Amino acid sequence: MSNTLKKITPLLILMIIAIIQAIQIFFSESDGQGWGLLLAFALIGFAIGFLIVDLLLKRFIKNWKKVMLVESGIVLLFIAWYQYQNRPLIFELPNNFNQNYVTIIYDVDNANELGINSFTLRKKIEVPKDGIILTSSKISETLPKTDFKSFDGESFNESGNQKMFIKLTDSEFELNNRIYKFKTWRIGEGEFMVSTSKDYDNYKRKLIKEFEKKASR
Repeated sequence: MSNTLKKITPLLILMIIAIIQAIQIFFSESDGQGWGLLLAFALIGFAIGFLIVDLLLKRFIKNWKKVMLVESGIVLLFIAWYQYQNRPLIFELPNNFNQNYVTIIYDVDNANELGINSFTLRKKIEVPKDGIILTSSKISETLPKTDFKSFDGESFNESGNQKMFIKLTDSEFELNNRIYKFKTWRIGEGEFMVSTSKDYDNYKRKLIKEFEKKASR
C-alpha cells in the first residue's frame, strides 16, 4: 500500500467530517438561540483532538495495521458515546395544534409512566390537544435531547424552518398540600418567540386549573 493511503486513517476521516459539519452549521445557523454555534465550536474542538491523537499514534506505533486497529476502535467508541449522548425525546404534535406551550407534569398518581431508563435510545410522546402531559414518572426521567415534530412529520429548530421551540426553566406548583414539578417548552414560529413573564404567569395559572380538571376525572 502506498505511503499516501497510509496517511489516511479513521481519525483523519472523522476530523474532516467534523470540520465539514461545523462549517455547515456556521452557514446555516438561524434559530436565534446560539445552540448550533456551540455545537460547531465543539466539533472544531473534536477535530483538533482527532488530529493530535492521530499524530501521536503514528509517532509511537510504527505498525500501520495496529494504528488502523486502534483508531477504528476509538472511532467506534466515539460514535457510540455520541449516539448515547443524543438519545432523543420526541414530542409529536397533533393535527391543527394551536397551543403556545407544551408541558409535562410529573409524579401524578394513576398517570402513565414515560417508560424512560438508561437503556432507552429513543422515546416518542404524543402530545394531547391541550398540550398538557401527565405522568407518574419523576422529573429526572428524561433523555439528553429534545425534539418536536409537527403532525406531518416536520421537525422544529431545523435550518430553514420557522417552526421553533425553547425550553423554559423547570418549575413547580402546590395543589392540595402537594408539590408538583413540571417542564415546559414554548413553541411557535419566527426568528424570535417573545414570551414575557406575565405571559408565562398567565399560562401557569391556566395550567393549574386544567390540571385540577384532569386530575379529578
